[in-house]
Amino acid sequence: MMKTQLAFNRKIKKKYINLSYFWIMNILTQTPRLIIRRFKAAEEEMYLSLYDDDRVMQYLPFRSREDHIQIFREHLNAAPAGDVTGRWGLFNTEDNDFIGMCLLRLFDDGSDNIELGYAFRYEYWGKGIASEMTDTLLSCMLTVNPAAKFVAVTDLENTASQRVLEKIGMKRDGNYFRNGIELAMFRL
Repeated sequence: MMKTQLAFNRKIKKKYINLSYFWIMNILTQTPRLIIRRFKAAEEEMYLSLYDDDRVMQYLPFRSREDHIQIFREHLNAAPAGDVTGRWGLFNTEDNDFIGMCLLRLFDDGSDNIELGYAFRYEYWGKGIASEMTDTLLSCMLTVNPAAKFVAVTDLENTASQRVLEKIGMKRDGNYFRNGIELAMFRL
């Protein structure tokens, strides 16, 4: 499925077709099952509800509701067209159901590495969505910036996310400390 998406993106680029439609619609990329797009202002409560579930928060750093509101608003349509960094909403293509969020951002170690992250509603865990989303997101980013270098960090106990990262070709590269917390680090 992803190879088709990547081939589609490259075909568009080669034919010099303007991708403005996707940027106007705030869609980063899409597969037959998933849409990755910018959040809309009206979706703030939906976004915040993701962090109300203790199962989702199990492997994420604690942030207050006010912190999540600030993060949401900072990323709301903040990036110019063509910029793939930021927080993106992940939705089911079939019924537009909210699945979760994913992000691409500069890694906090001062390098030019781009960090991949995500959080999904619990009912979407274990359905292959994380693998599909990460593969789609990385392929999209490499289409935009073929020289991009990717990293991801996850809780040491989050073996499911570690398997997802390994499945898409990322390799374990020791541990990384963020805010005093030791995390498993992966590189592509």
